[in-house]
Amino acid sequence: MIPAAVIARMVRDLDVTIVRALIDTDTGTLRETSARGYRPSAAVRRFVTTRDGHCRFPGCSHPARWCEADHVTPWPAGQTSADNLQLLCKHHHRTKHEATWQVTMTPDGICTWTSPHGRTYVTRPETATATTRPRRRDL
Repeated sequence: MIPAAVIARMVRDLDVTIVRALIDTDTGTLRETSARGYRPSAAVRRFVTTRDGHCRFPGCSHPARWCEADHVTPWPAGQTSADNLQLLCKHHHRTKHEATWQVTMTPDGICTWTSPHGRTYVTRPETATATTRPRRRDL
């Protein structure tokens, strides 16, 4: 746990914004983080980009650098957190919303898609380290 005085000093001296971050005290790895706004923080975006690697729509392999972070549960009902964000290329981001595709995601980043016709597809994170949150030494 980071003492409140240290957090206050960081905010004051470093001009940083603190969002919720839960750290595993045994491993020092980031377990959960979220932002209060619509756009993910740089750390959350980095994690989702590393985890997904490409567009998560079934059959799409557009690289992460061309993708947008999409809220699985729409914001503000769903948090801007790694376990509610997936990467989608612009085309599939629009398709999800306009063609009424449904998607759910597990905490490990496994997405289950349901087409407008009721057919289901499962997409998995690209990296084997998807369930291991990256270390955050800059908190």
